[in-house]
Amino acid sequence: YLARVRGLRARADNVVVCSGAAEGLQLVAAVLAKAGVTTVAVEEFGLQTQREALQKAGLDAVPNPVDGDGADLSTLDDASAPGAVLLTPSHQFPLGVALHSDRRAAVVDWARRRGALIVEDDYDGEFRYDRSPVGALQGLDHDHVIYLGTASKSLAPGLRLGWLVVPDH
Repeated sequence: YLARVRGLRARADNVVVCSGAAEGLQLVAAVLAKAGVTTVAVEEFGLQTQREALQKAGLDAVPNPVDGDGADLSTLDDASAPGAVLLTPSHQFPLGVALHSDRRAAVVDWARRRGALIVEDDYDGEFRYDRSPVGALQGLDHDHVIYLGTASKSLAPGLRLGWLVVPDH
């Protein structure tokens, strides 16, 4: 399903089933902290609960500006560059913009050059009313993207079903 609908490269050994997006992000934050990551860039106009989950794991959540093309990733190569970036590239909350294709390519290039990780929260990725579906970032580079998905809106929030598609490492 993830390969067909969202363009992911997913195998059973790379899928972690969890109780929704919140638990998935908590797991990712703990792994990032254990791996020595100290700073994660997050979208400036994003969910406060995401920043709180990162901070609870001991990570600094630094704001990343958002405009009409999605997250502005031009500051990622600064001296105090983060070890990871958390994005909602399919449908940024609350602005609703998708990450522009040039910025998608740039963030994947940044992650490859820096050996960093992109945490892709596929917030509302399955819902499209105003444009064609946008493929997931994980489909561009499965080695540097951790994909976070959920069925909370398509099935039922009370079900608490989420998943991570993680790199081999």
